[in-house]
Amino acid sequence: MNSIVEQKVEEIRSNISNDELEAMARPFTLADAIREGSTVSDQAYNWGDGENACALSAAVMSAKARGYMD
Repeated sequence: MNSIVEQKVEEIRSNISNDELEAMARPFTLADAIREGSTVSDQAYNWGDGENACALSAAVMSAKARGYMD
């Protein structure tokens, strides 16, 4: 992944509260990941570039921040 994605991963990690960490025991859906990733990026009208992310790119950022992906 590129460095912007990694920066956004760190931004999401810093925004996850202890309450949310405890809630991570519940199922984490693709929709959850898209919503969380979209909080640190702007909507892309293609695959995404720079600060813009498509839904799946936003989900990847969130999943990486939560340790579901490397």
